[in-house]
Amino acid sequence: MMKDRLPTVASTVILLALVIGTWIAAEHTKRAIVIEAAAKQTHEPDSWGQNIVTVRTNDQGMATSRLLGDYMEHFPDDDSYDVVSPKATNVPDESPLTQATARAATILDDGNRIILKGDAIIRRLPDSNKPEPMVVRSEKITILAAEDVAFTDLPAVAQDGRTRLSGIGMHYDNQTGELRVERSTDVEISPREQEKPAQ
Repeated sequence: MMKDRLPTVASTVILLALVIGTWIAAEHTKRAIVIEAAAKQTHEPDSWGQNIVTVRTNDQGMATSRLLGDYMEHFPDDDSYDVVSPKATNVPDESPLTQATARAATILDDGNRIILKGDAIIRRLPDSNKPEPMVVRSEKITILAAEDVAFTDLPAVAQDGRTRLSGIGMHYDNQTGELRVERSTDVEISPREQEKPAQ
């Protein structure tokens, strides 16, 4: 009877010894390897350029927007670009042409979001439908190029023909021509120029 159980007991002891040995080896290996923390990615530029020109095109290869700048840096942590003295032009299919300038800009979302900073100005150029130009000024304006809109939550001044509108927070939709002011502070309408008397 005992002889029949001896192989089973021996197998169990050997198996238990293997399990314990494997656990000890694994623990020793974990303590021997120094696990370094993942390197923290900082907001540092990895490339830069001077006198840059970037152009976005549609599916047909036609230019839809263009950005010029004196100096540009790329940041890999959020795939953004910082541009000094940007000059942006948006050429939508069926909307008025717009131009924007500022002291600096940050470009995000593959060029779709442009944040203008410092003396930010957007101009809607006149065309056959809207013969009067419109100019919006603020310290910071965000442009969404694909949506063809611009907005700010800071104080801003808009000049549309004879009308000058001041407010805090503005949203301009270039496709519809709608300018929305969150909190209006002042509205001025200049009188029309008097026609010169006939001589």
